Amino acid sequence: MAATFEFSESNTVAETVTNGIANANFGSVDAVNIVPTNDPITAGNNSFEKWLRGRFSGTFTSIANLRFFKSAGTFVTGEAIKAAVDATFATPTDTTSIVATVDIPTTEGAALTPAAPAGNPDFSGYMTLQLQTTVSTPPGAVNQKTFTLKYDET
Repeated sequence: MAATFEFSESNTVAETVTNGIANANFGSVDAVNIVPTNDPITAGNNSFEKWLRGRFSGTFTSIANLRFFKSAGTFVTGEAIKAAVDATFATPTDTTSIVATVDIPTTEGAALTPAAPAGNPDFSGYMTLQLQTTVSTPPGAVNQKTFTLKYDET
């Protein structure tokens, strides 16, 4: 057997956790599984932060060496995704994040390293993201991005 993995997202003041999310789309609301056309981000504004974790269950001895990065997708003019790992959960905000402050790494070698789960089932440390735009960001949808969380399993 092997570990079972799914992304989880935390939202709202009281931290509502949703396991097995369908997407990590950014938007103008603090919600899970956002449809960007319903909740667009106006150029010059930020998305609400995304507070993601990896959730591990199944049969495994340990999960270690976690690496989180953007593995696919190009940025449009004026678009940036800021990131952080292992922060303590806070209510997601659409003001410029004081948590997610570094550019999301785009290679595994530069990946952020969230904490590994301590038990089974359990979560990794948080991966906090925010999409930030400038007034030069073109209208309409941005390009799709892929976020990858790699790990070693024994």
